[in-house]
Amino acid sequence: MRIAIAPHAVEARAALGGYSAFPVRVAPLLAMRLTVMREYAATRNHIAVWADAAKQVHEAIAAVCFAQVSRRRKLRRIAGHVTLNAIVAYEKAYTVSLSRGAAGHYHPEPGTEYPFAVSDIGRAAADLLGNEWFADSGSWGVRTYLHTDDERDWYTLAVTESGVLHIETLPEAHRTDLVGVWPSDGLADIAARVADTIRELRKGD
Repeated sequence: MRIAIAPHAVEARAALGGYSAFPVRVAPLLAMRLTVMREYAATRNHIAVWADAAKQVHEAIAAVCFAQVSRRRKLRRIAGHVTLNAIVAYEKAYTVSLSRGAAGHYHPEPGTEYPFAVSDIGRAAADLLGNEWFADSGSWGVRTYLHTDDERDWYTLAVTESGVLHIETLPEAHRTDLVGVWPSDGLADIAARVADTIRELRKGD
């Protein structure tokens, strides 16, 4: 029987053990281990259990950093407790989300892993921007080109290799990252964030 071990969790647990004994010295290492976990969870944030795990890990990082600054023993104990809960949530998310096929590989049903494409976000954002806006989908729906009917303003909506949704202003190729946006936020809320960002970018032109 193969045991599923959540990536990066073992290292985080080891750092947490060191933090319990030497909180000041080990806090930076623990925060780093947790950051790696948060990035791993964030790329899977379209799944509810991973979204919850990412938030808990983020809260654990904040607790460790705050305790490090305050140097209060009570806050360090709280940080340790919050961190342990975050690691457990992360490990649970990994176990629960393993929808495996006969060969033991991750194999969700087609169309269920991601609820919508980047092109869907772009079209919804164009609707919010007004009747003069259009959205053209890129190949496979992995990017969207938003522009006005007079083609004066052009913006590309896409995702970086690290999973960050961003808007690129053309032709300057200036990139604006939409920090804190996850698929679990829902199509309507993400489209509203995109539309608001484009409005701000146009003010600066």
